[in-house]
Amino acid sequence: MLHKTRGIVLHHIKYAESSLIVKIYTQAFGLQSYLVKGARSKRASMRSSLFQPMTLLDLVVYHREKNDLQHIREADLAEAFHSISSDLRKSTIAIFLAEMVIKTLKEGEANDKLFDFMASSLHFFDIQAEGLENFHLYFLIQYSRFLGFNPQGETDGPVTYFDLREGKFTASRPAHPDQIDGEQSQALHMLTLASAGGLNKLSLPKSIRNDLLTTMLMYYQIHLSGLGTIKSLDVLREVFR
Repeated sequence: MLHKTRGIVLHHIKYAESSLIVKIYTQAFGLQSYLVKGARSKRASMRSSLFQPMTLLDLVVYHREKNDLQHIREADLAEAFHSISSDLRKSTIAIFLAEMVIKTLKEGEANDKLFDFMASSLHFFDIQAEGLENFHLYFLIQYSRFLGFNPQGETDGPVTYFDLREGKFTASRPAHPDQIDGEQSQALHMLTLASAGGLNKLSLPKSIRNDLLTTMLMYYQIHLSGLGTIKSLDVLREVFR
């Protein structure tokens, strides 16, 4: 049976002589794997360039609930992003975030609000000229809402600590080592209040940004079992060192 849905490409691998297997987060069916036959051939009706990380597509797909590998009949750009694939910094962030989504979402779980968040965030990311180095941190913080462990809590005065185990800002030092304080907790708090279109207004020192990336990965590892190694992390660090 054929279905229309939007989808966000996360990853692809080569299959056979000219085909691809593509991981796509779809609006209708959640995370799915698709076989795209002949995508790498010269006469391909669906070009392999359509299936780069974080590309937003309009899809016509065949879907069977019990199949691990689905099929695409038609694929077209839903929005032509102009800089995500051409800007090295943006494409590196896109690959990193796509890997994080693959490793944290269960297959087959659709969520309209999550899809809309991802699509709208990518729109702002594509047109963003300044503050893009903060985007992956903003995305991970906002994305954690949909996974059920987003940072919460306020204090009467300045934010002092962030408890990674409880996922809360607090004025009191937690009685365990999984915490951050000082400039890092203040920066994290600012990012929780930020919007995708307002990241250019945040000025974070490179050292704080690097520390926050380590913190966010630790935060995810505390709240999600089996996250494992993020292969694209070293490339991300190298590009933004």
